[in-house]
Amino acid sequence: MGETLDVDNANKPTNVENSNEQIDINNTNANANNTNNANKQLNGDNTHKEKEINNANVNENGNNKHDNNEHVNNANGQIDTNNTNEPISTCVEIKMEPNATEEKKWERAGITYQILMALCANVVVLGPAMGFGYSAVAEHAMMSPKDENDLKLDSNQANWMATVSALGTPLGCLLSSAVMGRGRRVSMFVTSLISMAGWVTIYMSNSFVQILIGRSISGISTGMASVPTTVYVAEIAGPKWRGTMVTWTSISIALGVLIVYIFGLIIKDDWRLVALMCALFPVCAIALTLLVVPETPLWLRDQNRPDEALEIMKKFRGIPKDQPAPPEVLFELKPRQQKKNQNLLKHLVKRNALVPFGIMLSFFFFQQFSGIFVIIYNAVAIMEKSGVELDPYLGAVLIGVARFIASLLTAGVSRKYGRRVPSIISGVGMTIFMGGLSLYLFLADKGTVMADNGVVPVICMVMYIFTSTLGYLVIPFAMVGEVFPPKVKDILSGSTVAIGYLFSAVTVKTYPDMQRVMGMHGVFLFFAIISLIGAIFILFFLPETKGKTLREIEDMFASKKKAFELQPTEPIVEEIVTPTSGGLLRN
Repeated sequence: MGETLDVDNANKPTNVENSNEQIDINNTNANANNTNNANKQLNGDNTHKEKEINNANVNENGNNKHDNNEHVNNANGQIDTNNTNEPISTCVEIKMEPNATEEKKWERAGITYQILMALCANVVVLGPAMGFGYSAVAEHAMMSPKDENDLKLDSNQANWMATVSALGTPLGCLLSSAVMGRGRRVSMFVTSLISMAGWVTIYMSNSFVQILIGRSISGISTGMASVPTTVYVAEIAGPKWRGTMVTWTSISIALGVLIVYIFGLIIKDDWRLVALMCALFPVCAIALTLLVVPETPLWLRDQNRPDEALEIMKKFRGIPKDQPAPPEVLFELKPRQQKKNQNLLKHLVKRNALVPFGIMLSFFFFQQFSGIFVIIYNAVAIMEKSGVELDPYLGAVLIGVARFIASLLTAGVSRKYGRRVPSIISGVGMTIFMGGLSLYLFLADKGTVMADNGVVPVICMVMYIFTSTLGYLVIPFAMVGEVFPPKVKDILSGSTVAIGYLFSAVTVKTYPDMQRVMGMHGVFLFFAIISLIGAIFILFFLPETKGKTLREIEDMFASKKKAFELQPTEPIVEEIVTPTSGGLLRN
Protein backbone atom coordinates (compact mmCIF):
# COMPACT_ATOMS: atom_id res chain seq x y z
CA MET A 1 0.00 0.00 0.00
CA GLY A 2 2.94 2.32 0.59
CA GLU A 3 1.16 4.28 3.34
CA THR A 4 3.02 5.50 6.48
CA LEU A 5 1.52 6.09 9.93
CA ASP A 6 3.44 8.53 12.19
CA VAL A 7 2.54 8.24 15.86
CA ASP A 8 3.99 11.03 18.06
CA ASN A 9 4.65 9.85 21.57
CA ALA A 10 4.97 12.05 24.70
CA ASN A 11 8.78 11.84 24.68
CA LYS A 12 9.84 10.50 21.27
CA PRO A 13 8.06 9.91 17.91
CA THR A 14 7.05 6.34 17.20
CA ASN A 15 6.94 5.41 13.54
CA VAL A 16 4.82 2.61 12.22
CA GLU A 17 5.68 1.89 8.62
CA ASN A 18 3.33 -0.25 6.53
CA SER A 19 5.12 -1.10 3.32
CA ASN A 20 4.03 -4.13 1.28
CA GLU A 21 1.98 -5.03 4.31
CA GLN A 22 4.98 -5.31 6.69
CA ILE A 23 5.11 -3.58 10.09
CA ASP A 24 8.07 -2.06 11.94
CA ILE A 25 7.28 -0.43 15.27
CA ASN A 26 9.77 1.95 16.95
CA ASN A 27 8.71 2.68 20.50
CA THR A 28 9.75 5.41 22.96
CA ASN A 29 12.66 3.69 24.62
CA ALA A 30 13.48 0.67 22.45
CA ASN A 31 12.41 -1.13 19.28
CA ALA A 32 9.40 -3.06 20.45
CA ASN A 33 8.22 -6.03 18.46
CA ASN A 34 4.46 -6.02 18.43
CA THR A 35 3.39 -9.54 19.24
CA ASN A 36 1.46 -10.54 16.17
CA ASN A 37 2.70 -8.07 13.58
CA ALA A 38 6.53 -7.84 13.43
CA ASN A 39 7.57 -8.62 9.79
CA LYS A 40 4.46 -10.71 9.20
CA GLN A 41 2.09 -10.46 6.25
CA LEU A 42 -1.62 -10.29 6.79
CA ASN A 43 -4.32 -11.69 4.52
CA GLY A 44 -7.99 -10.77 4.50
CA ASP A 45 -11.27 -11.37 2.76
CA ASN A 46 -11.58 -7.96 1.13
CA THR A 47 -12.33 -8.55 -2.61
CA HIS A 48 -11.22 -5.08 -3.82
CA LYS A 49 -8.52 -4.00 -1.33
CA GLU A 50 -5.60 -5.49 0.52
CA LYS A 51 -6.14 -6.13 4.17
CA GLU A 52 -5.09 -3.40 6.68
CA ILE A 53 -3.13 -3.77 9.91
CA ASN A 54 -4.29 -6.01 12.68
CA ASN A 55 -2.18 -5.13 15.80
CA ALA A 56 -1.70 -6.98 19.11
CA ASN A 57 -4.87 -7.62 21.13
CA VAL A 58 -7.07 -6.11 18.33
CA ASN A 59 -9.55 -7.83 16.01
CA GLU A 60 -9.93 -6.63 12.45
CA ASN A 61 -13.14 -6.78 10.48
CA GLY A 62 -12.02 -7.74 6.98
CA ASN A 63 -15.28 -6.84 5.28
CA ASN A 64 -14.75 -3.08 5.55
CA LYS A 65 -14.04 -1.75 2.07
CA HIS A 66 -13.52 1.94 2.78
CA ASP A 67 -12.91 2.55 6.49
CA ASN A 68 -10.32 0.46 8.25
CA ASN A 69 -9.97 0.54 11.99
CA GLU A 70 -6.39 0.39 13.14
CA HIS A 71 -5.40 -0.21 16.75
CA VAL A 72 -1.82 0.31 17.85
CA ASN A 73 -0.90 -0.91 21.32
CA ASN A 74 1.96 1.17 22.63
CA ALA A 75 4.33 0.15 25.43
CA ASN A 76 2.83 2.76 27.71
CA GLY A 77 -0.60 3.52 26.30
CA GLN A 78 -3.17 2.49 23.63
CA ILE A 79 -3.95 4.36 20.43
CA ASP A 80 -7.18 4.09 18.47
CA THR A 81 -7.27 5.75 15.04
CA ASN A 82 -9.49 5.57 11.96
CA ASN A 83 -7.58 4.96 8.76
CA THR A 84 -9.40 6.37 5.73
CA ASN A 85 -6.61 5.73 3.24
CA GLU A 86 -4.85 8.94 4.40
CA PRO A 87 -1.61 9.40 6.41
CA ILE A 88 -2.44 10.09 10.11
CA SER A 89 -0.32 11.79 12.81
CA THR A 90 -1.53 11.29 16.40
CA CYS A 91 0.04 12.73 19.62
CA VAL A 92 0.04 10.40 22.61
CA GLU A 93 0.82 11.54 26.19
CA ILE A 94 2.76 9.00 28.21
CA LYS A 95 3.03 9.29 32.01
CA MET A 96 6.56 8.34 32.95
CA GLU A 97 6.79 6.72 36.37
CA PRO A 98 9.75 8.00 38.44
CA ASN A 99 12.40 5.43 39.17
CA ALA A 100 13.74 4.67 42.65
CA THR A 101 16.69 7.06 42.29
CA GLU A 102 14.44 9.96 41.35
CA GLU A 103 12.05 9.22 44.21
CA LYS A 104 14.90 9.24 46.73
CA LYS A 105 16.17 12.49 45.26
CA TRP A 106 12.72 14.04 45.59
CA GLU A 107 12.41 12.79 49.16
CA ARG A 108 15.76 14.33 50.14
CA ALA A 109 14.81 17.63 48.54
CA GLY A 110 11.47 17.64 50.34
CA ILE A 111 12.98 16.85 53.74
CA THR A 112 15.63 19.55 53.26
CA TYR A 113 12.96 22.12 52.48
CA GLN A 114 10.85 21.01 55.44
CA ILE A 115 13.84 21.37 57.77
CA LEU A 116 14.77 24.83 56.48
CA MET A 117 11.22 26.17 56.80
CA ALA A 118 10.81 24.60 60.24
CA LEU A 119 14.02 26.28 61.42
CA CYS A 120 12.86 29.64 60.04
CA ALA A 121 9.51 29.23 61.78
CA ASN A 122 11.23 28.44 65.08
CA VAL A 123 13.18 31.70 64.99
CA VAL A 124 9.80 33.23 65.87
CA VAL A 125 9.97 31.44 69.24
CA LEU A 126 13.34 32.81 70.37
CA GLY A 127 12.30 36.38 71.26
CA PRO A 128 9.18 35.41 73.23
CA ALA A 129 11.01 32.51 74.93
CA MET A 130 13.54 34.93 76.42
CA GLY A 131 10.71 36.25 78.56
CA PHE A 132 10.84 33.04 80.60
CA GLY A 133 14.37 33.69 81.83
CA TYR A 134 14.40 37.48 81.89
CA SER A 135 12.99 37.87 85.41
CA ALA A 136 15.69 35.54 86.76
CA VAL A 137 18.55 37.68 85.43
CA ALA A 138 16.90 41.13 85.82
CA GLU A 139 15.50 40.72 89.33
CA HIS A 140 18.79 41.36 91.17
CA ALA A 141 19.65 44.39 89.02
CA MET A 142 16.18 45.89 89.56
CA MET A 143 16.24 45.29 93.34
CA SER A 144 19.78 46.59 93.79
CA PRO A 145 20.44 49.12 91.00
CA LYS A 146 23.87 50.70 90.74
CA ASP A 147 22.36 54.09 90.00
CA GLU A 148 20.36 55.33 92.99
CA ASN A 149 18.11 57.36 90.69
CA ASP A 150 17.21 54.32 88.59
CA LEU A 151 14.08 52.20 89.01
CA LYS A 152 14.14 50.02 92.16
CA LEU A 153 11.80 47.14 93.05
CA ASP A 154 11.12 45.40 96.33
CA SER A 155 10.76 41.62 96.69
CA ASN A 156 6.97 41.64 96.24
CA GLN A 157 7.24 43.75 93.09
CA ALA A 158 9.94 41.46 91.75
CA ASN A 159 7.65 38.47 92.25
CA TRP A 160 4.87 40.27 90.40
CA MET A 161 7.28 41.01 87.54
CA ALA A 162 7.63 37.26 87.04
CA THR A 163 3.98 36.47 87.70
CA VAL A 164 2.47 39.05 85.34
CA SER A 165 4.36 37.54 82.44
CA ALA A 166 2.98 34.12 83.33
CA LEU A 167 -0.51 35.64 83.52
CA GLY A 168 -0.13 37.23 80.08
CA THR A 169 0.93 33.95 78.52
CA PRO A 170 -2.52 32.26 78.66
CA LEU A 171 -4.06 35.34 77.05
CA GLY A 172 -1.53 34.99 74.26
CA CYS A 173 -2.50 31.35 73.78
CA LEU A 174 -6.18 32.29 73.39
CA LEU A 175 -5.26 35.13 71.06
CA SER A 176 -3.18 32.74 68.96
CA SER A 177 -6.25 30.54 68.45
CA ALA A 178 -8.10 33.48 66.90
CA VAL A 179 -5.17 34.71 64.83
CA MET A 180 -4.27 31.25 63.51
CA GLY A 181 -7.60 31.20 61.70
CA ARG A 182 -6.15 33.96 59.51
CA GLY A 183 -3.19 31.79 58.61
CA ARG A 184 -0.13 30.28 60.26
CA ARG A 185 2.19 32.90 58.74
CA VAL A 186 -0.03 35.74 59.93
CA SER A 187 -0.01 34.31 63.44
CA MET A 188 3.78 34.04 63.52
CA PHE A 189 4.14 37.58 62.17
CA VAL A 190 1.78 39.02 64.81
CA THR A 191 3.63 37.07 67.51
CA SER A 192 6.97 38.59 66.53
CA LEU A 193 5.48 42.08 66.32
CA ILE A 194 4.02 41.84 69.84
CA SER A 195 7.26 40.40 71.20
CA MET A 196 9.27 43.29 69.81
CA ALA A 197 6.79 45.76 71.32
CA GLY A 198 7.11 44.09 74.73
CA TRP A 199 10.89 44.23 74.83
CA VAL A 200 11.01 47.84 73.66
CA THR A 201 8.47 48.79 76.35
CA ILE A 202 10.62 47.14 79.04
CA TYR A 203 13.73 48.90 77.72
CA MET A 204 12.02 52.31 77.93
CA SER A 205 10.34 51.73 81.33
CA ASN A 206 10.83 54.27 84.11
CA SER A 207 8.31 52.93 86.62
CA PHE A 208 7.05 49.68 88.08
CA VAL A 209 3.76 50.00 86.17
CA GLN A 210 5.59 50.35 82.87
CA ILE A 211 7.65 47.27 83.72
CA LEU A 212 4.42 45.33 84.34
CA ILE A 213 2.97 46.52 81.02
CA GLY A 214 6.09 45.49 79.14
CA ARG A 215 6.23 42.12 80.87
CA SER A 216 2.52 41.56 80.17
CA ILE A 217 3.03 42.26 76.46
CA SER A 218 6.07 39.99 76.47
CA GLY A 219 4.02 37.27 78.21
CA ILE A 220 1.29 37.54 75.58
CA SER A 221 3.86 37.00 72.83
CA THR A 222 5.24 34.02 74.75
CA GLY A 223 1.81 32.43 74.79
CA MET A 224 1.30 33.13 71.11
CA ALA A 225 4.66 31.73 70.04
CA SER A 226 4.64 28.02 70.75
CA VAL A 227 1.27 26.91 69.35
CA PRO A 228 1.39 28.48 65.84
CA THR A 229 4.97 27.35 65.33
CA THR A 230 4.25 23.81 66.50
CA VAL A 231 1.10 23.60 64.37
CA TYR A 232 2.98 25.03 61.39
CA VAL A 233 5.74 22.44 61.65
CA ALA A 234 3.26 19.60 62.24
CA GLU A 235 1.36 20.56 59.08
CA ILE A 236 4.38 20.82 56.76
CA ALA A 237 6.36 17.81 58.01
CA GLY A 238 5.93 14.30 56.67
CA PRO A 239 5.05 11.43 59.03
CA LYS A 240 8.67 10.22 59.06
CA TRP A 241 10.12 13.44 60.48
CA ARG A 242 7.13 15.01 62.23
CA GLY A 243 7.91 13.43 65.60
CA THR A 244 11.36 15.01 65.56
CA MET A 245 10.52 18.38 64.05
CA VAL A 246 7.65 19.26 66.38
CA THR A 247 10.10 19.07 69.29
CA TRP A 248 12.12 21.90 67.78
CA THR A 249 9.75 24.45 69.31
CA SER A 250 10.88 23.33 72.75
CA ILE A 251 14.49 23.40 71.57
CA SER A 252 13.96 27.01 70.47
CA ILE A 253 12.41 27.88 73.84
CA ALA A 254 15.38 26.28 75.61
CA LEU A 255 17.79 28.18 73.37
CA GLY A 256 16.00 31.46 74.04
CA VAL A 257 16.17 30.91 77.81
CA LEU A 258 19.87 29.99 77.56
CA ILE A 259 20.64 33.11 75.54
CA VAL A 260 18.98 35.43 78.06
CA TYR A 261 20.82 33.65 80.91
CA ILE A 262 24.09 34.29 79.07
CA PHE A 263 23.11 37.94 78.60
CA GLY A 264 22.48 38.13 82.35
CA LEU A 265 25.89 36.59 83.12
CA ILE A 266 27.69 39.05 80.83
CA ILE A 267 25.59 42.14 81.65
CA LYS A 268 24.60 41.58 85.27
CA ASP A 269 23.75 45.18 86.18
CA ASP A 270 22.01 46.51 83.05
CA TRP A 271 18.54 45.01 82.65
CA ARG A 272 17.66 47.62 80.01
CA LEU A 273 20.45 46.54 77.66
CA VAL A 274 19.45 42.90 78.10
CA ALA A 275 15.89 43.82 77.04
CA LEU A 276 17.14 45.72 74.01
CA MET A 277 19.28 42.80 72.87
CA CYS A 278 16.28 40.49 73.26
CA ALA A 279 14.30 42.80 70.94
CA LEU A 280 16.63 42.02 68.03
CA PHE A 281 15.36 38.45 67.69
CA PRO A 282 11.73 39.33 66.86
CA VAL A 283 13.01 41.70 64.19
CA CYS A 284 14.82 38.81 62.48
CA ALA A 285 11.72 36.65 62.84
CA ILE A 286 9.53 39.27 61.13
CA ALA A 287 11.89 39.39 58.16
CA LEU A 288 11.96 35.59 57.76
CA THR A 289 8.19 35.27 58.10
CA LEU A 290 7.47 37.88 55.45
CA LEU A 291 10.20 36.94 52.98
CA VAL A 292 10.87 33.21 53.31
CA VAL A 293 8.21 31.14 55.07
CA PRO A 294 5.22 29.93 52.97
CA GLU A 295 1.73 29.15 54.25
CA THR A 296 0.93 25.54 55.17
CA PRO A 297 -0.83 23.36 52.56
CA LEU A 298 -3.42 22.11 55.06
CA TRP A 299 -4.52 25.62 55.96
CA LEU A 300 -4.83 26.51 52.27
CA ARG A 301 -6.85 23.34 51.73
CA ASP A 302 -9.25 24.29 54.51
CA GLN A 303 -9.66 27.71 52.89
CA ASN A 304 -10.88 26.04 49.67
CA ARG A 305 -7.66 26.84 47.81
CA PRO A 306 -6.75 23.32 46.65
CA ASP A 307 -4.52 24.34 43.73
CA GLU A 308 -2.25 26.46 45.94
CA ALA A 309 -2.29 23.76 48.60
CA LEU A 310 -1.20 21.09 46.12
CA GLU A 311 1.55 23.30 44.67
CA ILE A 312 3.06 24.01 48.09
CA MET A 313 2.61 20.44 49.32
CA LYS A 314 4.53 19.17 46.28
CA LYS A 315 7.32 21.57 47.20
CA PHE A 316 7.39 20.31 50.79
CA ARG A 317 7.54 16.72 49.48
CA GLY A 318 10.24 17.52 46.90
CA ILE A 319 8.07 16.72 43.86
CA PRO A 320 8.90 18.81 40.74
CA LYS A 321 6.19 21.13 39.47
CA ASP A 322 5.89 19.30 36.13
CA GLN A 323 5.31 15.93 37.81
CA PRO A 324 1.90 14.67 38.94
CA ALA A 325 1.37 14.35 42.67
CA PRO A 326 1.53 10.73 43.92
CA PRO A 327 -1.52 9.24 45.67
CA GLU A 328 -0.07 9.58 49.19
CA VAL A 329 0.36 13.35 48.73
CA LEU A 330 -3.18 13.70 47.43
CA PHE A 331 -4.40 11.66 50.39
CA GLU A 332 -2.71 14.08 52.82
CA LEU A 333 -4.63 16.95 51.27
CA LYS A 334 -7.96 15.15 51.01
CA PRO A 335 -10.41 16.88 53.37
CA ARG A 336 -12.55 14.91 55.77
CA GLN A 337 -16.13 14.35 54.72
CA GLN A 338 -18.19 16.34 57.21
CA LYS A 339 -21.90 16.29 57.81
CA LYS A 340 -23.66 19.32 56.41
CA ASN A 341 -24.69 22.11 58.78
CA GLN A 342 -22.54 20.68 61.57
CA ASN A 343 -21.50 23.62 63.75
CA LEU A 344 -18.29 24.06 65.70
CA LEU A 345 -19.82 22.93 68.99
CA LYS A 346 -20.64 19.52 67.54
CA HIS A 347 -17.02 19.13 66.47
CA LEU A 348 -15.83 20.13 69.94
CA VAL A 349 -17.91 17.46 71.70
CA LYS A 350 -16.78 14.62 69.44
CA ARG A 351 -14.72 11.89 71.03
CA ASN A 352 -11.66 12.60 68.89
CA ALA A 353 -11.62 16.15 70.31
CA LEU A 354 -12.58 15.56 73.95
CA VAL A 355 -10.25 12.63 74.62
CA PRO A 356 -7.00 14.35 73.51
CA PHE A 357 -8.15 17.57 75.23
CA GLY A 358 -8.53 15.80 78.57
CA ILE A 359 -5.24 13.91 78.20
CA MET A 360 -3.27 17.01 77.26
CA LEU A 361 -4.77 19.12 80.07
CA SER A 362 -3.73 16.47 82.57
CA PHE A 363 -0.24 16.31 81.08
CA PHE A 364 0.14 20.10 81.36
CA PHE A 365 -1.09 19.98 84.96
CA PHE A 366 1.64 17.54 85.95
CA GLN A 367 4.18 19.51 83.91
CA GLN A 368 3.51 22.79 85.71
CA PHE A 369 2.97 21.53 89.27
CA SER A 370 6.16 19.50 89.10
CA GLY A 371 7.96 22.85 89.43
CA ILE A 372 9.66 23.19 86.06
CA PHE A 373 8.68 26.78 85.41
CA VAL A 374 9.23 27.79 89.03
CA ILE A 375 12.87 26.77 88.61
CA ILE A 376 13.16 28.56 85.25
CA TYR A 377 11.60 31.82 86.46
CA ASN A 378 13.64 31.85 89.69
CA ALA A 379 16.85 30.06 88.65
CA VAL A 380 19.30 32.59 90.11
CA ALA A 381 17.48 32.99 93.45
CA ILE A 382 16.95 29.23 93.85
CA MET A 383 20.64 28.61 93.18
CA GLU A 384 21.50 31.05 95.97
CA LYS A 385 19.07 29.47 98.47
CA SER A 386 19.94 25.85 97.69
CA GLY A 387 23.41 25.99 99.19
CA VAL A 388 25.17 26.12 95.82
CA GLU A 389 28.71 27.52 96.25
CA LEU A 390 28.82 28.99 92.76
CA ASP A 391 28.06 32.27 91.02
CA PRO A 392 24.25 32.02 90.78
CA TYR A 393 24.26 33.58 87.32
CA LEU A 394 26.70 30.91 86.14
CA GLY A 395 24.51 28.32 87.82
CA ALA A 396 21.54 29.64 85.82
CA VAL A 397 23.59 29.31 82.65
CA LEU A 398 24.38 25.70 83.55
CA ILE A 399 20.65 25.06 83.97
CA GLY A 400 20.06 26.64 80.57
CA VAL A 401 22.79 24.53 78.98
CA ALA A 402 21.36 21.34 80.50
CA ARG A 403 17.91 22.21 79.21
CA PHE A 404 19.19 23.01 75.72
CA ILE A 405 21.26 19.81 75.44
CA ALA A 406 18.33 17.75 76.68
CA SER A 407 16.08 19.44 74.11
CA LEU A 408 18.46 18.42 71.34
CA LEU A 409 18.54 14.86 72.62
CA THR A 410 14.76 14.80 72.91
CA ALA A 411 14.41 15.34 69.17
CA GLY A 412 16.32 12.12 68.43
CA VAL A 413 14.90 10.19 71.38
CA SER A 414 11.35 11.13 70.43
CA ARG A 415 11.89 10.01 66.87
CA LYS A 416 13.17 6.61 67.96
CA TYR A 417 11.09 5.91 71.06
CA GLY A 418 8.01 8.08 70.52
CA ARG A 419 6.20 10.05 73.22
CA ARG A 420 5.46 7.63 76.05
CA VAL A 421 8.90 6.20 76.86
CA PRO A 422 10.75 9.57 77.13
CA SER A 423 7.88 11.02 79.18
CA ILE A 424 7.92 8.16 81.69
CA ILE A 425 11.72 8.32 82.01
CA SER A 426 11.44 12.08 82.46
CA GLY A 427 8.92 11.78 85.31
CA VAL A 428 10.96 9.15 87.13
CA GLY A 429 14.18 11.15 86.75
CA MET A 430 12.54 14.34 88.03
CA THR A 431 11.23 12.43 91.05
CA ILE A 432 14.68 11.08 91.88
CA PHE A 433 16.64 14.32 91.56
CA MET A 434 14.06 16.66 93.08
CA GLY A 435 13.54 14.18 95.92
CA GLY A 436 17.30 13.99 96.42
CA LEU A 437 17.57 17.78 96.58
CA SER A 438 14.71 17.90 99.08
CA LEU A 439 16.44 15.33 101.31
CA TYR A 440 19.74 17.24 101.07
CA LEU A 441 18.13 20.52 102.14
CA PHE A 442 16.17 18.76 104.92
CA LEU A 443 19.37 17.30 106.37
CA ALA A 444 21.12 20.66 106.03
CA ASP A 445 18.28 22.38 107.89
CA LYS A 446 18.64 19.82 110.71
CA GLY A 447 22.29 20.77 111.12
CA THR A 448 23.90 17.90 109.26
CA VAL A 449 27.30 18.99 107.92
CA MET A 450 27.73 18.26 104.22
CA ALA A 451 31.25 17.75 102.92
CA ASP A 452 30.31 18.06 99.25
CA ASN A 453 31.13 21.80 98.96
CA GLY A 454 27.72 22.44 97.37
CA VAL A 455 28.20 19.93 94.54
CA VAL A 456 25.09 17.81 95.30
CA PRO A 457 22.59 20.69 94.89
CA VAL A 458 24.20 21.66 91.57
CA ILE A 459 24.00 18.09 90.28
CA CYS A 460 20.39 17.69 91.45
CA MET A 461 19.24 20.99 89.92
CA VAL A 462 20.98 20.45 86.59
CA MET A 463 19.85 16.83 86.28
CA TYR A 464 16.30 17.76 87.28
CA ILE A 465 16.16 20.27 84.40
CA PHE A 466 17.87 17.77 82.09
CA THR A 467 15.42 14.94 82.79
CA SER A 468 12.40 17.27 82.75
CA THR A 469 13.35 18.45 79.27
CA LEU A 470 13.52 14.88 77.98
CA GLY A 471 9.76 14.58 78.39
CA TYR A 472 7.66 16.76 80.68
CA LEU A 473 8.86 20.08 79.35
CA VAL A 474 8.93 19.20 75.63
CA ILE A 475 6.43 16.46 74.79
CA PRO A 476 3.19 18.28 75.77
CA PHE A 477 4.01 21.26 73.56
CA ALA A 478 4.97 18.92 70.72
CA MET A 479 1.76 16.92 70.96
CA VAL A 480 -0.69 19.84 70.88
CA GLY A 481 0.18 20.36 67.22
CA GLU A 482 -0.76 16.82 66.22
CA VAL A 483 -3.48 15.35 68.47
CA PHE A 484 -6.46 17.60 67.66
CA PRO A 485 -8.72 17.31 64.57
CA PRO A 486 -8.30 20.08 61.95
CA LYS A 487 -11.76 21.59 62.57
CA VAL A 488 -11.00 22.33 66.23
CA LYS A 489 -7.19 22.42 66.22
CA ASP A 490 -6.92 26.21 66.43
CA ILE A 491 -9.27 26.47 69.41
CA LEU A 492 -8.28 23.41 71.41
CA SER A 493 -4.52 23.69 70.92
CA GLY A 494 -4.54 27.33 72.03
CA SER A 495 -6.94 26.63 74.91
CA THR A 496 -4.88 23.69 76.15
CA VAL A 497 -1.64 25.65 76.27
CA ALA A 498 -3.47 28.64 77.78
CA ILE A 499 -4.76 26.55 80.66
CA GLY A 500 -1.28 25.04 81.03
CA TYR A 501 0.21 28.51 81.43
CA LEU A 502 -2.51 29.39 83.93
CA PHE A 503 -1.21 26.47 85.97
CA SER A 504 2.25 28.00 85.54
CA ALA A 505 1.08 31.40 86.81
CA VAL A 506 -0.42 29.75 89.89
CA THR A 507 2.80 27.89 90.72
CA VAL A 508 5.03 30.93 90.14
CA LYS A 509 2.84 33.22 92.27
CA THR A 510 2.34 30.74 95.11
CA TYR A 511 5.99 29.63 95.24
CA PRO A 512 7.08 32.28 97.81
CA ASP A 513 4.11 31.42 100.05
CA MET A 514 4.79 27.68 99.74
CA GLN A 515 8.41 28.32 100.65
CA ARG A 516 7.43 30.20 103.81
CA VAL A 517 4.95 27.54 104.90
CA MET A 518 6.73 24.34 103.83
CA GLY A 519 10.35 25.38 103.66
CA MET A 520 12.53 24.91 100.58
CA HIS A 521 12.84 21.17 101.17
CA GLY A 522 9.05 20.83 101.54
CA VAL A 523 8.43 22.63 98.23
CA PHE A 524 10.89 20.39 96.40
CA LEU A 525 9.34 17.27 97.97
CA PHE A 526 5.93 18.43 96.69
CA PHE A 527 7.40 18.79 93.18
CA ALA A 528 8.90 15.28 93.40
CA ILE A 529 5.56 13.71 94.39
CA ILE A 530 3.69 15.42 91.55
CA SER A 531 6.38 14.23 89.09
CA LEU A 532 5.88 10.64 90.20
CA ILE A 533 2.08 10.81 89.94
CA GLY A 534 2.49 12.29 86.46
CA ALA A 535 4.70 9.38 85.37
CA ILE A 536 2.00 6.94 86.50
CA PHE A 537 -0.63 8.90 84.56
CA ILE A 538 1.49 8.78 81.40
CA LEU A 539 1.99 5.04 81.78
CA PHE A 540 -1.75 4.35 81.73
CA PHE A 541 -3.29 7.14 79.66
CA LEU A 542 -0.90 8.86 77.23
CA PRO A 543 -1.23 7.32 73.73
CA GLU A 544 1.62 6.92 71.26
CA THR A 545 1.60 9.08 68.11
CA LYS A 546 5.02 8.13 66.76
CA GLY A 547 5.05 7.34 63.02
CA LYS A 548 1.37 8.15 62.46
CA THR A 549 -0.09 10.64 60.03
CA LEU A 550 -2.38 13.36 61.36
CA ARG A 551 -5.34 11.50 59.86
CA GLU A 552 -4.35 8.28 61.62
CA ILE A 553 -4.00 10.13 64.94
CA GLU A 554 -7.50 11.57 64.50
CA ASP A 555 -8.89 8.10 63.78
CA MET A 556 -6.97 6.72 66.75
CA PHE A 557 -8.72 9.02 69.22
CA ALA A 558 -12.09 8.32 67.60
CA SER A 559 -11.85 4.65 68.62
CA LYS A 560 -13.09 3.39 71.96
CA LYS A 561 -9.99 1.48 72.96
CA LYS A 562 -8.15 2.26 76.16
CA ALA A 563 -5.75 5.15 75.81
CA PHE A 564 -2.55 3.11 76.02
CA GLU A 565 -3.89 0.63 73.43
CA LEU A 566 -4.88 3.23 70.85
CA GLN A 567 -3.88 2.36 67.32
CA PRO A 568 -4.85 3.80 63.91
CA THR A 569 -8.13 2.40 62.68
CA GLU A 570 -7.23 2.27 59.00
CA PRO A 571 -3.77 2.06 57.46
CA ILE A 572 -3.06 4.70 54.88
CA VAL A 573 -2.04 2.16 52.26
CA GLU A 574 -5.51 0.70 52.14
CA GLU A 575 -7.17 3.96 51.14
CA ILE A 576 -8.40 4.14 47.57
CA VAL A 577 -7.23 7.45 46.14
CA THR A 578 -8.63 8.92 42.97
CA PRO A 579 -5.70 9.89 40.74
CA THR A 580 -7.27 13.19 39.67
CA SER A 581 -5.75 15.82 41.96
CA GLY A 582 -8.28 18.59 41.40
CA GLY A 583 -11.29 16.42 42.00
CA LEU A 584 -9.74 14.70 44.99
CA LEU A 585 -8.81 17.92 46.79
CA ARG A 586 -12.27 19.35 46.28
CA ASN A 587 -14.11 16.28 47.59
